[in-house]
Amino acid sequence: MASARAATVWFIDSDDPASILRTGPANDSQHAHQLACAVFGDSVLVPLVDTDLATAAAARDTHVYAGFYGPLAVVSCSLFETKAPSTLTRALARIRPSATTTLLYAEPDTSLGVFARWESGTLRRSFAADPVTIHEDHGLPFTFEKPFWGGEHPLSHAEGVPTAPMSLPFHPAHLAEESNRAWLGFRYTHPLAESDLDPSSITVTCFALHPAEYEPTTADYDNYRAATASRTQERTAPPDEHARKRGRIREYFGF
Repeated sequence: MASARAATVWFIDSDDPASILRTGPANDSQHAHQLACAVFGDSVLVPLVDTDLATAAAARDTHVYAGFYGPLAVVSCSLFETKAPSTLTRALARIRPSATTTLLYAEPDTSLGVFARWESGTLRRSFAADPVTIHEDHGLPFTFEKPFWGGEHPLSHAEGVPTAPMSLPFHPAHLAEESNRAWLGFRYTHPLAESDLDPSSITVTCFALHPAEYEPTTADYDNYRAATASRTQERTAPPDEHARKRGRIREYFGF
């Protein structure tokens, strides 16, 4: 089973963000818009639809997705697709100064896993790797990392692919998603644990980026409301039986 794709940053001003997310907080779309504008200050952002975080994290498009839940906020976009999360330290501090900021980037096509954590704007830990190359490793490991480095979650190879002599003892995306689980209470790859939140239950707003001279129209906002209403209706209808599409499997299986 292939691992899920995700490229997200969370801004956290709570000692227990998972508890807040378990209450199903409403997304404040106006503050989400302000947050997204802080990321793309030279563009005009127009809302397209309210969707869910699982869909947003897996998207491969030029849109930006943002959710705002009081002391918590999340942004998902291509700017966070990096093998060097330490280079984002100043940019993230400008977007929203927070007690804690976390990054997750998992790319199944390349078996890449990246995670990072900043506390009061200072980088505490960052790690980025594919199964054979560590691209960044800053700070001391957290407790949740110990079983991975100890060989308790071994890397699985596709049939016929030999084990590389210097490969890591775990799938990097598995470790990256475990950071998200430890800090926010969920991961994206199914099956989810009984204790996991479901990221598809977290609402975010999708925004389109336009040039600075663009003037939003009434039709833009009418289309946003209509698209959101349609999606809400779809989500409350009986679920279909189509399997969720997965990323391609290359040399390494997911986890």
